[in-house]
Amino acid sequence: MTDIDFAALVRLIRQSRGQTQEELARDLDVTVGTMNGWENGKHRPVKAQRRRLVTMAEELGLAVPGADRNRAGGR
Repeated sequence: MTDIDFAALVRLIRQSRGQTQEELARDLDVTVGTMNGWENGKHRPVKAQRRRLVTMAEELGLAVPGADRNRAGGR
């Protein structure tokens, strides 16, 4: 899970759901500033949020950016 591009993943999830940063932040119970930091690559989600984002992407049928590099070693 270390090679995943979480900035791209957050943006992909948000756009796929047709949400603003504020709306997705509310769904994930984080601040808009946190969401903005994730999406702009300034901050990285904590482990529990990383797992949640990957699960959300998988449930939406989205390819997780960088996840293919992690499959061989497992999550």
